[in-house]
Amino acid sequence: MKSSEARVLVGVLSSPLGVGAIGSLMEEIARALGEKTPQVEYAGLIKSVSELERLEGCKAGVALVATGGTEELIIGFAEKCGFTTIFYRDGFNSLPAVLEATPVLRERGRRVYLKRYTSPRDIVSEVEKISRVYEAVGRLKSCRLGLIGGPSSWLVYSRVSGDLVKERIGSEIVLIPMEELVQEIDRAVVGEGDLDAVRGARGVEVESGEVLKALKVYRALQAISEKYDLCGLTPRCFDLITLRKTTGCLALSLLNTSLYPGACEGDVPLLISMALGEFISGKPAFMGNPVIVHGDELVLAHCTAPLISSYLLLTHFESGLGVGVSVDYPVEREATLFRIDPKLENLRVGLGVVEKWDWRRDMCRTQIKLRLKGAERIVKESIGNHYALILGDWVEELTLASQLLGLRVDRIDET
Repeated sequence: MKSSEARVLVGVLSSPLGVGAIGSLMEEIARALGEKTPQVEYAGLIKSVSELERLEGCKAGVALVATGGTEELIIGFAEKCGFTTIFYRDGFNSLPAVLEATPVLRERGRRVYLKRYTSPRDIVSEVEKISRVYEAVGRLKSCRLGLIGGPSSWLVYSRVSGDLVKERIGSEIVLIPMEELVQEIDRAVVGEGDLDAVRGARGVEVESGEVLKALKVYRALQAISEKYDLCGLTPRCFDLITLRKTTGCLALSLLNTSLYPGACEGDVPLLISMALGEFISGKPAFMGNPVIVHGDELVLAHCTAPLISSYLLLTHFESGLGVGVSVDYPVEREATLFRIDPKLENLRVGLGVVEKWDWRRDMCRTQIKLRLKGAERIVKESIGNHYALILGDWVEELTLASQLLGLRVDRIDET
């Protein structure tokens, strides 16, 4: 396979003097890559700048710096690729070479990640991660995303045209009238299996009839998704309060629990963010409003959340109607907070830790306290009122995805 066709180019960099220190390293990496990684071109040993000339450009690169004296090779290899992970190993002056070359690459605008090499499995894991991101971005680009009823009136900034989405992301925005959702709600039938989805609640503070109405919204959204062949959707959900005296909170909760991206309030930029995060991670995203930001702490709240742990069924916060969901997010777990701005130019991302929080009734039902360095930038440099959150550290994956989509990356926690 030519490197121009490969997703990932892998190479081992050594100085001519250091070849003897490599031993069986190249063969071990070749065996580890094997047939499991068909999207990889393994370039093998590279020990001179002239040898780099035979390599074509690649979308992403993984370089193992085997020895010192490889600074020019590191720079040349990384400049072949849009994104490069550089592994250094203990001994043989590998790390000093990486430390010398990396600032040159960063000054030239190249995004590189440094990692310590311990075994060939490190290379394989990195390649698999990069391949997973490429698949997620490809899936997003081919997506049809439903906007039902348009964005809520108060989203004066968080809105974007379908033409811009198609141009910059590749996804197609499908406009669906609110009346169609209402019609689907009216004809929806809730079965026993639908009730099973909410029998796991540790408490229910709403009437069973309200739960049934909320589940009809869930069924209706599923029907619309199937009809229009959607891979994500966002309804103007507050309209349901006046139209059918219910809310979409539980429906969106169940959709995201099943890894189907569903955003509230017709917020298309956030829907795109959630879809990207869920496709990359294989984990459900929470859509929340920052309601408290103080120093390096913030609280996110919303009346819908994926059912990832213990939860209560309450009413919707603002209206007191329908069904809101209060999910207890596990404390001391890392979580990635992120959002694509409405101009589709920038992805803001940061890694925080979930902290203990005393639940309050004057906020939306699911409340998550996050310790996140630089959190006050969310207030001082606002790009909208909704953020997505996924448990775990997905910063590298989202960064790579941003590069593939042509988005700038704005690290909240690197202020």
